Amino acid sequence: MLDHLVAAVCTSDTGAVAAVLESFRAARIGPDAVTTEYIPAAARILGTAWEEDRLTFGMVTIGTARLQAMVRQLQQDHRADAADPAAQSAVLVLIPPGEQHTLGAMVAAAMLRRKGVSVSVQIAPSVNDMSTMLANRRFQAVLVTLGSIDRVDTCVKLVKTLKQITKGALRVAIGGAVLDECRNDLTDAGADLVTNDVETVISEFGLNEQMSERNAW
Repeated sequence: MLDHLVAAVCTSDTGAVAAVLESFRAARIGPDAVTTEYIPAAARILGTAWEEDRLTFGMVTIGTARLQAMVRQLQQDHRADAADPAAQSAVLVLIPPGEQHTLGAMVAAAMLRRKGVSVSVQIAPSVNDMSTMLANRRFQAVLVTLGSIDRVDTCVKLVKTLKQITKGALRVAIGGAVLDECRNDLTDAGADLVTNDVETVISEFGLNEQMSERNAW
């Protein structure tokens, strides 16, 4: 199935993605499994193929964009996001300005939703937008994606801004492909957690406790 998925997002056949999604349904592989297991694996295959010159940058870009579209399509209906946003804790997933690698953030959001966490994904919001958002909705944590080393300074500024807006009260986690190269910079900026493990985010930030409270009678 994974090979079929990779082929579908790389072909010029516009019906290939729909066909492979139907194959997943026929095999009784649900949307959550496709989003959190197959799509990340397909993205890694695309990246490796580009590094080994088996795919062009343009082909990988198109393939990744199609994977992102699949995530959006598969995650359209989530009970965790259906409740009144003003009445529950939630997680804000931020993609910093200039960051081109958005697939990881979308998959992380899908993983959180799969666990019953309410998620809002925002791409390159302004400081005013973030201030308004944080004032109008109670977020328990913010997850920031960092996919390239040249976005580290932007990410550091974003973390500092989030801490300033919330007077240090809001917990911030950073995830992405280049964490090992800039872990100290991120923690020095005020990041509470630097990890690619969604389960660690849920555990360390007590999101499972919040879910239990919401589900209690």
